[in-house]
Amino acid sequence: MAKSTPRESRPPKNFEEETLWERFLDGDMNAFRSLYSTHYKMLYNFGKKYLSPTEVEDCIHDTFLNILHYKNSIGQVTKVKTYLFKSFRNQLLKTKKSRQVEFHLTNEIIVSNDDPVENEALLKEVKKLIEQLSPREKEIVYLKYFQNFNNHEISDLLNIKYQTVRNILAGAIKKLRTLGEDYIHLLFLLIKE
Repeated sequence: MAKSTPRESRPPKNFEEETLWERFLDGDMNAFRSLYSTHYKMLYNFGKKYLSPTEVEDCIHDTFLNILHYKNSIGQVTKVKTYLFKSFRNQLLKTKKSRQVEFHLTNEIIVSNDDPVENEALLKEVKKLIEQLSPREKEIVYLKYFQNFNNHEISDLLNIKYQTVRNILAGAIKKLRTLGEDYIHLLFLLIKE
């Protein structure tokens, strides 16, 4: 008789999230706190690309307060991570619009090199390349390569067609290759997470 490995016995992450969501809808505040703590870091890391740390924390807080306030009208969600990310993104955009804050995409990459001076120079080059993309291209590149969303999730999150995501991503990659042939491999091979 074959032993089950811990991996086989664990439910998939989205199942755990759906279960937490159901418990939250049933009034379990511990489930709500778990959703908050589980997704806080991901939301914070995304938000700090666009707003100050204090504003990001406020947006996360406001996002979850809105979810709590409107939980009876939200209902069941099958893609909890995508739903939370989309809600948070909308809150960021609302905050950005009200405060007229510019989006600045900073990039987090890990360079597998022990020379910190060289690493810093390479980081600067990659940042310069990405800053030359349009805001939508930067956003999709960030979601795809820094947050590990797939094209379907990005499509759902941004309310655009799947093919549009693919086209924008292909165009962004083509631009990046043209702009920085010497550095493009860093973006796709050495991205954190």
